[in-house]
Amino acid sequence: MIKDSPKIFLNRFPVKKLTDEDKKVQVYSCIFNPSLEPGKEYSAINRITWKIKIPGVRFKSTIITKKSIAEEYLKQDNWTLQHQGTQLLDLDVDLEREALEKLERKWIERELRSKLSRNRIDRASEGGFIWWDADETILQDLGWEVHKGVRLDIELDRLGFVFIEIDLHHRFYSAWTLEQWLEDYGDIPIKWVRNTYDDRSWKFIRVSDEDPETTMISNVGSLADYHRNLDKNKATEEEIRNARVVYVDGGKGKELPHLSTRLRPSITMEILSELQDRGSSEAAKVFKQVKKSIEERFDKSTNTAQWLSKNIYNSTRIIKPQATKGFILRNKYPLLLTKSKKVYRPINSLDEGCFSTGEQKFGCLDLAGNGQWSKFIQNKLEYVAKKSGVDIELESAKNQNDLPDNIFTRKQFWQNWSDKGTNTVLVITPWLQNNQKAQLQKEALEANIALQFMQPMYREEKYRIANIVLGLLLGAKWQPVGLELLQDKYAAEVVIGFDAGTNGNLYYGTSAFAILANGQNLGWELPEAQPGEKISSEAIIRTVSNIVTRFQKIENRLPHRILMLRDGIIQCEEFEDVVASLLGSQIAVDLLSVRKSGAGRMAVLPYQSISLIDASPGTAILSTDKKTFRIVTSEAKAGGSARPLKVVRDFGDAPLDILARQVDRLCMLNPASAFAYSRSPYVIHFADRMVKTIQRIRELGVLHGVDRQKIFFA
Repeated sequence: MIKDSPKIFLNRFPVKKLTDEDKKVQVYSCIFNPSLEPGKEYSAINRITWKIKIPGVRFKSTIITKKSIAEEYLKQDNWTLQHQGTQLLDLDVDLEREALEKLERKWIERELRSKLSRNRIDRASEGGFIWWDADETILQDLGWEVHKGVRLDIELDRLGFVFIEIDLHHRFYSAWTLEQWLEDYGDIPIKWVRNTYDDRSWKFIRVSDEDPETTMISNVGSLADYHRNLDKNKATEEEIRNARVVYVDGGKGKELPHLSTRLRPSITMEILSELQDRGSSEAAKVFKQVKKSIEERFDKSTNTAQWLSKNIYNSTRIIKPQATKGFILRNKYPLLLTKSKKVYRPINSLDEGCFSTGEQKFGCLDLAGNGQWSKFIQNKLEYVAKKSGVDIELESAKNQNDLPDNIFTRKQFWQNWSDKGTNTVLVITPWLQNNQKAQLQKEALEANIALQFMQPMYREEKYRIANIVLGLLLGAKWQPVGLELLQDKYAAEVVIGFDAGTNGNLYYGTSAFAILANGQNLGWELPEAQPGEKISSEAIIRTVSNIVTRFQKIENRLPHRILMLRDGIIQCEEFEDVVASLLGSQIAVDLLSVRKSGAGRMAVLPYQSISLIDASPGTAILSTDKKTFRIVTSEAKAGGSARPLKVVRDFGDAPLDILARQVDRLCMLNPASAFAYSRSPYVIHFADRMVKTIQRIRELGVLHGVDRQKIFFA
């Protein structure tokens, strides 16, 4: 049963309705000479769309445009485009509607760039683009620089209405240098940095252990000398002496060295929120000055939509945000299960006892001190074990002297530890570079050992202690919390999340994580390395088959229904064969695409109120065509409102509200986080975490001997 919510508004604004002429596209086939390696065609076609001088997008293995491509742009050295005529795209076909949506997005971006200064429009990593305000604001007494703007995106519905999604967007530059950030918050990833001495921004790639004095730049000399000898803004000797060498994206696949003391991190609202959660008073002060209510956000979005309607779409009508009916799916009572009672948060399992237990022997490698367990972690682990009804063994900690320097004896070090029955280890270490952490992880995993890293803790920090202990338990095959069963015949017995990723050279497809309906871990499946981004349908079938086999070992039968969730970047057609195979085995299947972008923001107008408020977690909007729902799964962060998910049904017959309930519950089941629910469903969140870990260690082979129930990536 679902409860009606008050009236819901979306920060989406209808600006146009497509005519049949608008749905007609020019189609061009792509001929490559020489032929491409299998799997490379998608990215190659996408690159061509930026070279034809008019808006164009990839559609299957072709390029489509609204206008004809000029003759001089139909051919380059290694490719040729051939016109195949026109096609009227059908809005009821997801792939065709999405192609038209992408065309509309490219068109409005081009129109904005032509009417506004070019440097005021950036593409947004989460989709769409950002229209920046011309002015920047310096927060008095704090030394922070704030860049403000709006993020714009386009959505096309099945009736042909074009909606513009508009939301406020901020980018912060603090008084901290990147070096200071790495020292204090090195575990929080940064995507963008900016020079301290001018406005040049860079995509941040990695930290290295090189020396600025010996890191050479072609035709220039050392990195240190380059910064010493700049015509303007020369580096001081102190900056060079205290700097680490970091690498930024120089474009065209090139990495450029830079100095950590000469860069500032670009901080998003989400990162700022995490800093505040960790007790940063400075972040709290910044939030206080930039925070906008949901009412203010919608007012700004409405004004922007009105300007776009008039100046881009040549319309004079009054623009208002989309209003619709919503539902509250989340119950007020707790749904997470522990050994003794139902709870609201995974942290409660540390006091009530875990849902299920696993390995009972834990090791510790102290690389920061004399070889001792952290007393905070030791005490909490022993307490959790007692509450869970088991005895655990915490081995005497090893130290830096126990870890061999030689690569061959080091391999034996980990194997000997594993042979003695220790397969989960806490590593206490000062801040480590990503490559150092990845190397330790790779060595340990080869011996079926999961590592949980922590920096030294000198005072009790409840948040950190809980997350570290949960990570250790997951690595040791414990399950802190389970999930109350959803009592409905359309509820799935098995849920599988799929993700994909790339390390720049290879793509990792079919990364998968699966659970039973009660949240019990069915384990992960190894992704496959491949040269292109197109995922093999055979690999997906193999992955699902392995997971179904695990279910059979537990239940002695096939599952009645499986729910498969795919990250939005994975193509729907890659699942056609596995859906057919499951149906052939009398297994019902629902396939959903889960997208973090394109869902806008939700605001609620309470009964007899005139002011909008944030939508609470569990608030959902179900489409009338039974194809799509939007749902708020996480709580609003300070300084902003919660960002809903957009979920699209690719296949299946389960009622939309049952699918939405399952997605909402899966976001509440986030056992690696003590307090926070996951914005993405648990199975996709963990599949994503796994593929990112594999990208760092860069070797799939080390995982073949790892127990599939060990969560080494939490």
